[in-house]
Order: sequence, then C-alpha cells, then structure tokens
Amino acid sequence: MISPSTRHGSPMEWCMSVFPASCESCTSIPRGSTSTEVPMAGTHPRSRRQIVRDLAILVAPTVATACTTGNPDAPAPTPGGAGAVPKSLNGFEFWQPWPIDQPTHGGPIGWKQLSEAFNATTTNKVQVTTPAGDYIAAVQASISAGTPPDGWQADQQWMVVYASKGASAPLDDLIKRDKWDKASIFPSAYETMTWNGRVWGMMQHPDIVFMWYATGLLKENGVDPAKLPMTWQDLDVAAQKATRKQGDGFDFVGFTPHLGTDWQVILAQSNGAKLVSDDGKVVQFDAPEVVEAIEWIKGHVTRLGGMGTIGNWQKLVPGGDGQAPGTPTAGADIFAQKRMAAVVGGNWTADNIRRANRRMSQTLEFAVGPVPSGPQGAKDVKSNVYSGGILEVARRGGAKIDQVWEFMKFTATKEGGLNVQRNTADVSASREAARDPSILGNTDTGLGRKEFYALFDTGVGSRTIKHPATIELTAEFARPIWTYLGDQTMNIRDALKEASRAAQVKVDAMLASLPKA
Repeated sequence: MISPSTRHGSPMEWCMSVFPASCESCTSIPRGSTSTEVPMAGTHPRSRRQIVRDLAILVAPTVATACTTGNPDAPAPTPGGAGAVPKSLNGFEFWQPWPIDQPTHGGPIGWKQLSEAFNATTTNKVQVTTPAGDYIAAVQASISAGTPPDGWQADQQWMVVYASKGASAPLDDLIKRDKWDKASIFPSAYETMTWNGRVWGMMQHPDIVFMWYATGLLKENGVDPAKLPMTWQDLDVAAQKATRKQGDGFDFVGFTPHLGTDWQVILAQSNGAKLVSDDGKVVQFDAPEVVEAIEWIKGHVTRLGGMGTIGNWQKLVPGGDGQAPGTPTAGADIFAQKRMAAVVGGNWTADNIRRANRRMSQTLEFAVGPVPSGPQGAKDVKSNVYSGGILEVARRGGAKIDQVWEFMKFTATKEGGLNVQRNTADVSASREAARDPSILGNTDTGLGRKEFYALFDTGVGSRTIKHPATIELTAEFARPIWTYLGDQTMNIRDALKEASRAAQVKVDAMLASLPKA
C-alpha cells in the first residue's frame, strides 16, 4: 500500500507534477475522459490499495532504468554511493512508505508495533525508515545506485518486478536451512510470496478479494441470502431484483462490476481466462474467455444506463469518511451504506462497513463468498478467491540478509502477527495470530474476520497480473476496457487484440533483455 508523496494531493496530481501533460504513463485512464465516464484518479477518496495500483501504472517507465539487471540469478549490485546505510547503524535498515512516529492508519501502525515488538526480543535492531519523497521512486533510485536498503516493503506486483530485475533475494535456501514451516501461514499468503518457483518475500499482511453481499438488501428484494450466487447468471438475477430506480438515478443497485476491486483481472479469471500464458511468454488479452467477461461487465453497465448515469449516481450517494463533497463515492462505501447488494471487494471492505455502521448508526447484514464463475469458469467456485498483500523483501547479496530474515520469521510468528493486526483492519499471514481471540473478538477491528478467514485457505489465484512486466501489462489491459465501457470503443474484441499486441511487444522486449542460459 504505497502512497504518493505528501507534496501532492492525489496520484494524478503526482503524475502531472512529474510528467508532462501529454505523458503516456497515465494509460489506465483514457485521455480526455470525464469523471462521469471513467473514475479518474483523485476524484474520490482512494483506498491504500487503489493508490498502489495508480502509482504502479504511473511510474512504470522508471522500472527498466532503475533496476540494474533482468536476471534474478545475476550478481547483486555493488554497495556504496548515495543512499548507503550508515556504517554506524546498529542492526539493519528497512524501508516502508509512512512515518511511523505519527501513524495515521493501519499500515504505519502495524509497522510500528511489529518493529518495536521485534526489537524487544533481540540486539539485532530493525530501523524502520521512510525515505524522502515518493516511495517507489526512492526505492528504484536506491537500486539504480547500487545502494538499496537491507529490506523494504513491496506489494504483490512490485515483489515480482524486484525479483526479476535481480534487486531482491530469493529466500528458499534460508527457509530450507531453518526448516521454516510454510504451513504456519495461510496458503494464499504463501502463494503470493512465490514467483517462478521460488520464494521472494515474507508476507507482512495478506489481502484477498472475493464477493461481499448485503444480505438484508437481498432478502428485502426477494433473493434468498442463504443461496448466494455461484454463477454469473445467478448474480445477474440477484442484481436485477435488488435494483430500484429513483429519478435519474437509483435508490440502490444490485451489482455494478466496475466499482469493485481489481475487477478487470479478477472477473476475467473467474471465467477461466489466463491473461498471460503459464510460461509468461504469450499475452492473451483477446482470448474468448476475456472478451466474454468484458462483454458481460458492459451488459451490467448498459442495464444501469451507462457510465454517465452510474457516475452521476455515485456523486449523489453520501461519501465515506473524509470524502470531498461532489466526488463519486467508491463502491465499497456504497455497499457499506446498503446502497449496493453485491461488490467485488477485499477483506479490508470490512473497514468500510465498520466506519459506515458507526457513522450512520446502522448494522449492515452481510455475507461473503467466492466470486461467481462465468460460463467458462471453474465449476467449483471455491478457487475464485484472489490474493495479494504487503510483503517484506531483502536486498540480494546484502551483508545483513540473515538479520533481515530473522525479522521476516518474526513477522510470521504469532507474536509478530498479533502486532501487525492490533489496532488495524489488517490480517496476519500467521494462522495462529489471525485466529487469536483478542483479534477475532475485538468489537471494532474484528468485524468480518469470522466470515472471511476461511477464504484465505482457498484463494490461491492472484488479484493482479503476476509477471515481471505487470506494470506495463496492467496499463495495456485497462485502456481498451475503459473506453469500451464509456462507449468510446464499440468492438472490444478488436480493441483487446490490439492491446494484446502492444503488450506482447513489451513482454518480448523484457524477455529479450534477459541473459541467455
């Protein structure tokens, strides 16, 4: 969950301050679109995870130049130069994006509690540091200079990028040496830690994305909440029943896919699509399963009157905490107010519900489940849960990798996991810590955990594109989908074919840069 520099108010403002107005980096949003056509970055409060996605796309051009090699087996960068860790440092340095001395939300609170608990157990102290300026840019610059920190935070996308460029260290030998038991953490967390057959990070806290249902709203509109949708057809029926028009907008809607989390990637996968071949060499954006998924999404948008109608309605729904007046309300906050019956959302949606319950003096009745399958998707939907998270990675060839590894192992223990979770909505990767009564029974931050914990055991898919070129692939995939939903592109099959071609060029270039075996 990487936030933009505090010098800029939103990811879009950050982008415009760094790149020219004609910058091609802002490719996830069609140029010239209005906020009623597509959700522009900065037009409504962004979750920490949404900001990560924006910045991943915005800073894509820095990846190729900031990382020193495309070979994960290549020698580590030579230490020294600007940004080197001071020799007087007792222990090791670990970077993350937020000042932990004045924590404002779960991310820095968790890092502060975790680091203090670890330091109380050892003379091998971790110094948690927030680099100046934009976090991603600072990490990339330190790698380019050959002076990355001993360890640093990465989400599921950037972990793969750092690994593929030889900046971060594989952990397999350390795991084998210390007989670290992967069964102590959720399977979805471990899956996120791996890429290309190796382990590249330790999960600090995992995320999963699945379906949330407002069961009270469903029941009031003739849908049996005991029989949650298993297929897109089931979801279509429920969505139509749980939609009520009001003037030019809605009193409530059943489901609108594009207001969910990572919906483009997740809904395509729920129809059996593989956006990239298993060997990572072939882009498959125009596969029939993908085209069918995007056409199904467009059907829901059309049923509700189009992107403009939906965008205008979003502005009329009361905002979440801290939302600027007149800006579109995000899907999770619409759902939390019982104005949408179903949403594709992460486990952190519980925090939106908790805040809405408090703000509106309500109690939202809800249930959770896997994402329903499309016609080409899995018959057993339990696999339709998609994982990600915030990880700890270590400098490849770093002199203090053993010290960083001790911190990583502590993170995965019950004690470490409890400190990640206390006073936050985050979930520990540690099964034991996650299910501790002090966490589950907390009347504030415990909401939803009993319902969605089981999904952490079944979700082994990725909620983002798991590939060294993930940043570029994400941008290319998003562009034609937004224009299609906004009626600026009429033939999505041809548009996805062109996007696949453009993405293939970038993947081929990336693969060609790798040293030959």
